[in-house]
Amino acid sequence: MRLADFRPLLAWGLLALAGPALAGLLNAEPEGGYPENPTPTAPAFDVAKAIPIALSASSSIAMGIDPATITVESDGIVRYVAIARSTAGNAVTATYEGIRCATAEVKVYARHYPDSGWRDVTEPKWQSLYDNGPMRYSMPIAKAGICRDASSGGSAAQIVLNLRNDLLRLNP
Repeated sequence: MRLADFRPLLAWGLLALAGPALAGLLNAEPEGGYPENPTPTAPAFDVAKAIPIALSASSSIAMGIDPATITVESDGIVRYVAIARSTAGNAVTATYEGIRCATAEVKVYARHYPDSGWRDVTEPKWQSLYDNGPMRYSMPIAKAGICRDASSGGSAAQIVLNLRNDLLRLNP
């Protein structure tokens, strides 16, 4: 047999091997292979009701989570509003975020500005909770009760209890 006789067979073999990869591209496989529900609109929040989150003693911000904003979605993502205040008390910012406990990742969906309200992040991306970048406060939030091991800390009501009973917050 000649090489030309094997070309159709070789082409079918390569297509069979590449099929699953091509299917993922054609079906727009979700980031990281995990499906994510459509992100709800960023909720209203109340700075006065925020549950404090323990950060390092040298931190220049005080962090809190408004319990009324916590949701646990069917996609396994816990969404909430994180509120940051300068320790001087004169600046307040907020972010609408989600933590995927199964992969130890966080994503910022929107940022709140005092003069204009919520602005969606143009292309939100998942970031590791272990990164020490601008989202470094997200690991203490996850440990305070949003996550329990590699899953969410339970229902929204249970997560609120977890946050309120966080031993690190009570004994910094």
